[in-house]
Amino acid sequence: MDIKFHLRDKSHANSSVNVIIHYKGNRFKLSTGIKVITSKWNPKSMRVNTKGYPDSDLINIQIDSIESDYLNLFNSYTIERVIPSLEKVKQDYARIRSEAIVATGYTPAGISPTASNQTNLSKSLLLADDDKLFLPFLVKYVNDSNYKTETRKKYRTTANWITKFEKKLGIQLSFDDIDLDFYDQFQQFVTSKTYKPSKNSEPRQYSLNYFGSLIKCIKHVMREAGPDGRYNLHNSNSYKNKAFKVGHETADTIYLNMNELIRIHQFVPTVHNISEVVSDPRVEQRLRAINAYKLAKNKFLIGAFTGLRVSDFNRLEEVNIRDSFIRIKPRKGTGKNEDVVIPIHPIVKEILQSGFDIATPISDQHINENIKKVCRLVGINENVVIHRTEGGKLIERKYKKWQLVCTHTARRSGATNMYIAGIPSISIMKITGHKTEKSFLKYIKISQEENARLLADHRFFQ
Repeated sequence: MDIKFHLRDKSHANSSVNVIIHYKGNRFKLSTGIKVITSKWNPKSMRVNTKGYPDSDLINIQIDSIESDYLNLFNSYTIERVIPSLEKVKQDYARIRSEAIVATGYTPAGISPTASNQTNLSKSLLLADDDKLFLPFLVKYVNDSNYKTETRKKYRTTANWITKFEKKLGIQLSFDDIDLDFYDQFQQFVTSKTYKPSKNSEPRQYSLNYFGSLIKCIKHVMREAGPDGRYNLHNSNSYKNKAFKVGHETADTIYLNMNELIRIHQFVPTVHNISEVVSDPRVEQRLRAINAYKLAKNKFLIGAFTGLRVSDFNRLEEVNIRDSFIRIKPRKGTGKNEDVVIPIHPIVKEILQSGFDIATPISDQHINENIKKVCRLVGINENVVIHRTEGGKLIERKYKKWQLVCTHTARRSGATNMYIAGIPSISIMKITGHKTEKSFLKYIKISQEENARLLADHRFFQ
């Protein structure tokens, strides 16, 4: 099954959005009832661009909701072994939307009924006064904010989940509904869902940290909307309860040690030695892959020997390099809008002297995709076990180390290797932006053996 959203007529300034569904050899073209500014439509994301478009967040939430409804509908056809007609799809979809509006006290599968279903949650069904409703305020708050793209995305994701939750329960949440009953039901709703990290991977349930990120956004919006914030739209204090917590667990992550980073640096891809990851025998395709691997590995290594975030090391230019130092104003982390100044490591110096254009553009996604292949080619193949809480259960998964390498591995590797080399934590924190040594020490990754070697080199043990 495949769902895509397209503009009905790109030649007009404004266009309706259609949804096209491919299912078991059949094609269904349907109207969404949404109209957008044509120039703001992004055909890759199949959503509208947010910059300079005040209604973009709400439009994207509506499209997400429509996509979710059609997915659920066609999943039901699969279960029932039905090949629907276009007319049946239209009728069934209209029924789903109608039920979402008129249903009262409806509890979806996977959410246990509670006494509050008919009291706290359902009391806000179809409230006329938008000032009392949580979701419209959330959307407006994000639209009016000066948040950067990454932060705005987190709030849009939260709004999308709230939209789905409201639809399943047939309600509209007021500020007073954001209480412990909501917390419990929303947690079960989110953590019972599954997603695929990649096209060919097995379905997973959402993690404790993922749910915690949603609650963090909700708590902030509740605070801003309340008497302690800027809007004073409610007097609810339930979200301040200790049980209404931002769940968090220390993630199992990796870093690359100096030996592994040097192996990456010394690796020279050729048309012959990349066969393990490039099956296409054509020379032009292999040359294209070689250029991609060189670019990704050089960008990654610069990150690994500076400790900068990808949003910073991936936008370095010649102007940032002078007098044997890299100077850049980080986009986040320092809190003081001040430059970070980092000595140029010998490996970074070699990369720059090789003629590499540090300003060459590359997306985070392409760095992630290609650095994994480089790590696989240089033999970073040790087995790694990752633990995390998903769907309320502690899950264990096994990987090859190269599978877990990404842009953030560069930053964590930089911080960890600097610490192992004996650089004081306070100096490294000037680069990473950690506010406390406690949070910094949680961030870096050293094994018990590495820690023992650090202790053995200390004068106390000499």
